[in-house]
Amino acid sequence: MKRTGLLALIILTGIALISAAGCGSRAQEPADATGPAAADSTTLNKYGFSFQCPDGDLVWTDGLLDDQPSQSSGIVQVAPEKSEFPMYAVSWVRTWKWGLEGGLEAGFEGVKNWEGISNIEKGPMIEGTKKGHRMLYQVGHRMLSQYYTASTMTEGEKVYGVVASFYCDDTSRTFSLVTMNKSTAPSQQQAVADFEAFLDSFACH
Repeated sequence: MKRTGLLALIILTGIALISAAGCGSRAQEPADATGPAAADSTTLNKYGFSFQCPDGDLVWTDGLLDDQPSQSSGIVQVAPEKSEFPMYAVSWVRTWKWGLEGGLEAGFEGVKNWEGISNIEKGPMIEGTKKGHRMLYQVGHRMLSQYYTASTMTEGEKVYGVVASFYCDDTSRTFSLVTMNKSTAPSQQQAVADFEAFLDSFACH
């Protein structure tokens, strides 16, 4: 599977956001932990939001509406250089508030288009809230999320993770968050735990 497949996923999500509201050069930056909020981590603080990344992972950035990422829109993807998994990704676009269901559907369309992936199975849609600024004082933002698994070209091996979307009222941006891992025995419990660690470290400001 190729990393460009994920970028297609995020770009598709971004297109859905743009449609509901009315690529460019890639930079790599150096950034083994179970989740991005584990002890051996560093904080990516750029484009008006921040989250924790495992030390040693690479960070890829791309433009979404423009050639380069900015506070208005863009893509960030974090993954180990060699294994590609676990992977964490964020796309964002400045827009009016809109239905978040479209972000989830676009995300899953992107997963479907990832090279070598088929037979996507989705869990129930979960509605919750995302509290920013390390969960301390920001009012919760409405968020939708879904667990998923999908087959790969390797017999018995699956990718799995969570796709989520939320709107940040404070910065007038819609964010899409994606986690992905692979295993012969996918664990929803592990996927949700990894996603929650990612989410807990994420803040828009």
